[in-house]
Amino acid sequence: MPEPLSEVQQQTLRAVCDTVVPSIARADDPDGFWARTATDVGADQAILTAIGRMPGEQRAGLAMLLDILAGQGFAEASQLSREQMLTNLSLASTDAAAGVGGLVALTLFFTYALPDEQGRNPNWSVFGYPGPISRAPDVPKPITPLVPDGDTALEADVAIIGSGAGGGLIAGRLAEAGLKVVVLEAGRYTNEADFHQLELEAFQQRFWRGGPQTTADLNVSIQAGACLGGGTVVNWTNCLRTKDRVREQWATEHGLETSRPTRSTAIWTASGAS
Repeated sequence: MPEPLSEVQQQTLRAVCDTVVPSIARADDPDGFWARTATDVGADQAILTAIGRMPGEQRAGLAMLLDILAGQGFAEASQLSREQMLTNLSLASTDAAAGVGGLVALTLFFTYALPDEQGRNPNWSVFGYPGPISRAPDVPKPITPLVPDGDTALEADVAIIGSGAGGGLIAGRLAEAGLKVVVLEAGRYTNEADFHQLELEAFQQRFWRGGPQTTADLNVSIQAGACLGGGTVVNWTNCLRTKDRVREQWATEHGLETSRPTRSTAIWTASGAS
């Protein structure tokens, strides 16, 4: 079991959360959106759980970051002083910037995505987001994956690692050709019956490490499907016709031809709440 954060570290974490999403006094705040802090919706507790599931090196790094802030009297400081402390710490090193950025991102995500016992978040009404609008359909799972229990020996002509767009396609073609194929998938198997239209649940169940991750140099954010079907379960493609004014700009500034192509421009996006 991972070592839990100390009381001082937890107190500092709560202060960080309420620095990122503080209580702001406004007269036009009928449902308390501006007055509501991150800890009011339990973001700090969700982050504690997330930290407990992190690899040991990341968990130790965040604990050290919280210790540094605690040593500066972060929890007792004013809002402006806290913001400055976080900025200064982010400039100290790449690792510190990653830690502060991670805590900020987690705070924002949980504050506005964490559902309550009724499956809703009190902040959604301001955004006009209705939350889940229908029950998940009762659709049976046509596949029964083999879940190894201890040592398991399987014979196959080909072993494919990952069941996403690449692995799934290759497995199907090889199986059609008469080969024995084993597909190894680390993620869980979910289908329409498990799609409850909740962003947080979708990230936790269908994305690698529960959501966006960064490359080692922190320059690229990665969202990888980690479920049976991989990225084909969580991603979709929408083809939109490029507007004439955009094509004219391309022609004027970059010398591209303005003739209308036969194919539309492909726009890739991700839908985490399948």
